[in-house]
Amino acid sequence: MHNYIREFSALPHQEFPLAGGKGATLACLFQDGYPVPEGFIILPAAFQDEDLLPQAWEEIRDQTQAIRKITSPNTLFAVRSSAWSEDSAQTSFAGEFESVLNVHSENELREAVLHVRKSRLSERVRAYSQAQGVSTDHEMAVIIQHQVAPDYSGVLFTADPLTGDRTRLVGNYVHGLGEALVSGEAQPDTFVITRPRGA
Repeated sequence: MHNYIREFSALPHQEFPLAGGKGATLACLFQDGYPVPEGFIILPAAFQDEDLLPQAWEEIRDQTQAIRKITSPNTLFAVRSSAWSEDSAQTSFAGEFESVLNVHSENELREAVLHVRKSRLSERVRAYSQAQGVSTDHEMAVIIQHQVAPDYSGVLFTADPLTGDRTRLVGNYVHGLGEALVSGEAQPDTFVITRPRGA
């Protein structure tokens, strides 16, 4: 049993709050059989004074090697935030915390984990928190996930973001990685789906 990380397949429901919104959702989807790329969650207890505890780093290294055994020795990783306040019913924090893509070496991995974790202290997170009237103190888990090479990436809004109409699902997508979409660097294509009745 790992002390500081949880694989998506092994995160118990009682620990969902520790994993943050994104981590808990990925674990839930993975456990329900959806095709979520392999990954795991670094729990907040893995960090001390903005650094990783030595045992936590060992667990992270072991788990990334295990993922490479079932994917590829050249697997790239995405390192993503999962703050406890992120993607809640009250606030979004979309794009406020950092993600690091195309991570390969162990040195890159460690730097990426610490960079993502430290982003909870950034000025833009503080400003957004104050504007939303929520605490500026954010606890954060960090996700490490096998990064797939997509033909297309996108986001789907389960209500029309302009009108609030819940009968319309509105999606935006770009070619390749979704980073260009969420950062605003690329102009996305749009599609609309009428919500199936009763779903």
